[in-house]
Amino acid sequence: MKNLYFAPGDDDEHRLPLDPPGTRGESQSDSFFADHIEHQMFYGPMKKLADELFNAGPLKDPGEGLVRLQKIQKMYSMLDAASSVIMADSVELVAQVFAEDAVAKPYLESEQERRERLSANYYAVDRASDQIITSNFIAEAAIALRVTSEKARARMFTAKGLRHVCPQTLLALAAGQITPSAARSIVKNSQDLSTEQIELMEHQLLPVAATASDDTISQRARRFHDRSSPEAASARHEKAADARKVTSWDMEDGMGAIKLVAPIVNVRSILNTLDYEASQHKDPEDTRTKAQLMADIFCDALINGWPTTNGTPLKPRVVLTIPALQMLANPKYGMADLEGYGPIPLGAAMQVAKDAPSIIPMLTDPFSGAVMDVGRKRYKPTRVLKEFLRARDQHCCYPGCRRTADNSEVDHVEAWETGGHTNRENTELLCKQHQMFKHALGWRVTNRPDGSKCWRTPHGLNSLVIPGSVENVERFEHVHNRCPERRVASPADLRRVLGIPDLGDGDLSIRVERPAGMQGS
Repeated sequence: MKNLYFAPGDDDEHRLPLDPPGTRGESQSDSFFADHIEHQMFYGPMKKLADELFNAGPLKDPGEGLVRLQKIQKMYSMLDAASSVIMADSVELVAQVFAEDAVAKPYLESEQERRERLSANYYAVDRASDQIITSNFIAEAAIALRVTSEKARARMFTAKGLRHVCPQTLLALAAGQITPSAARSIVKNSQDLSTEQIELMEHQLLPVAATASDDTISQRARRFHDRSSPEAASARHEKAADARKVTSWDMEDGMGAIKLVAPIVNVRSILNTLDYEASQHKDPEDTRTKAQLMADIFCDALINGWPTTNGTPLKPRVVLTIPALQMLANPKYGMADLEGYGPIPLGAAMQVAKDAPSIIPMLTDPFSGAVMDVGRKRYKPTRVLKEFLRARDQHCCYPGCRRTADNSEVDHVEAWETGGHTNRENTELLCKQHQMFKHALGWRVTNRPDGSKCWRTPHGLNSLVIPGSVENVERFEHVHNRCPERRVASPADLRRVLGIPDLGDGDLSIRVERPAGMQGS
């Protein structure tokens, strides 16, 4: 059974037989008449199918329900084909603009464009390169599609493959004859093949893909690729070994996973070692399963060191935010926040915190969770500001980026050279990549009165980013561009914030005091 967590993500468009950017004829207009015909080819059948589903009326028969499911599946294929064409053609249009402006632009640029050009030199990036153009557009597409940049990059790989390398697969997809998964398998296995070999693969697989399952097409495409690849098996193994790596991802309930990609001999040796060490554990009072023992031995060996060693000298830095009100009022149901992961049970957080070498007091808004200020026990202002941003933002403030505070730096929203101040209102955490996006690739960010930030992409999309410490956006006023209104807390409000069940009057006694002269109830 295929595990999606372990699906390889090593697709590379440079392994496809693509023409240079700016010369890919499929994405360039031949004539208004030809463009109109292509538009009808991609959207006409989709419109007809949508009309049929709309006009069919309410469902009354199970057999008709299956027919409608088939039509909906065809629409998924048609939509996938249309989105692939849009992505491939859009990024090609950007490349054409850079190619046409290469000579005239330096003499006509504005002051902002001049600063971006100088920033690009600082970051050592060529804004007209295919890699930078594609990466920048993928970041915009990720915002438009509301997916991660990694998923948008995977879709761009498939889009370019369908549009420029596998035209017959694109036509079959647009007609609803094959599924999006089958199309992706054909594009994926077109890597390292010649144009003639890809045409032969399409000729052999597309008739089968019209009725076969997605797994069948994936297996057939992989077999065709392995038979057709000019590389020997040993050469493919050496290339694969160069891609060895360790990655991780977050899971639910305070858990995480590590993936090791390494030669199979090493992987088997690690597993055999863990299996042997677990089998030598003979404590009759230990109720752990063998799988739990292997996991614990693995963690102990890497963190504390294998027996007879002193362990790793790299002590982990773990940052926890523990809400004091929840800790005092509702410790059973309270949640703390682990930097780079998210909420974990308060009990687990307290277990970590009891051995913490330092504790920094934070002032938070009890209704939104936003960090408002930081204790000033450290006398260096720059250090205090960093700790404040670390607690308020928690990670890179670019839309969708989850790089931790340790992998981000303090960045001015309004540039220092144009009058921006180094204070909490004009600073944010940004990773290196997204600093480059902001300073060199035409992205803009604006502070909003309620503490959120609005990012604007080079081609005009807007995306709102709320500080990572904010949990309740009920009173955020980013739509009206004004500061959020605050009102006096009632017992019901505090119950809701603290997660305490409403047990009726008298279960919570709270006294709210106001400064002398303050009006209102």
